[in-house]
Amino acid sequence: MKMKLVQFLAAGSAVLLISCDTGNDAALEKKLNEIGDNQKVLLKKIEYMDKSIQNLALASKNKPADNKKQQPPQADPNKVYNIPIGDSFTKGPENAAVTIIEWSDFQ
Repeated sequence: MKMKLVQFLAAGSAVLLISCDTGNDAALEKKLNEIGDNQKVLLKKIEYMDKSIQNLALASKNKPADNKKQQPPQADPNKVYNIPIGDSFTKGPENAAVTIIEWSDFQ
């Protein structure tokens, strides 16, 4: 029984040593270096974005508050719009003080 245990441990350690192939260490180290370089690039981009966000926050903080929202232009009730009628259908006198124009589009 003791002999079988020693043989089992010897066979297990042989399998373990064979599975630990060190021939690909250079390739693995190259991949790890590439990953590290890519991580550095990403960290620099994140740092740049953080600075940009801080600059935007500072600029908006220093900007005077514009509490009054811009209103759309109001129609002037006193303005007279001259619209040529041309040969369109009309109803009423030609020299009327007010002309109401209705436009529609049937689709």
